[in-house]
Amino acid sequence: MNFREANANDVNELVLLFKNLQDMHSENVTNVFNQNIDEYILMDYVSKVISSENYNFYIAEDEKKIIGALEVITIIEKDNPVFKSREYALIDKLIVDNYYRGYGIGSRLIEYAEKDLKSRGIREIEIYVWEFNKGALNLYEKKGYKTICRRMAKSI
Repeated sequence: MNFREANANDVNELVLLFKNLQDMHSENVTNVFNQNIDEYILMDYVSKVISSENYNFYIAEDEKKIIGALEVITIIEKDNPVFKSREYALIDKLIVDNYYRGYGIGSRLIEYAEKDLKSRGIREIEIYVWEFNKGALNLYEKKGYKTICRRMAKSI
């Protein structure tokens, strides 16, 4: 098992993982996520993320096959009347190939990212996770993440 940052050569494999993630979310949060996103749109998105300086894409490989990915955004917030200035990382997406789930890949990707981010001076990480995704919620809680706020919605 190898962990590293993604590069432009990884785009095609990452798109396959993204399609699985998108399918899961579009089935569970139908009013937010699009179904059947064109592969070329995903390729463009993944390529832009990999080349962006505010994003990090960490991947897990098994025998040169990408089996997991973690997308992290570095956010710098300036001081304002309400909030303090701060720099933190945001885990926006965690994807593990269905075949490899339950083997600790997601946990190890998080550990790898935390170590790298800490070496870059980041001291805090936040996560976006949907309530339906109980597996991810359990993983994040096991890794020490705590709920700090809730975003709620209502159809009217």
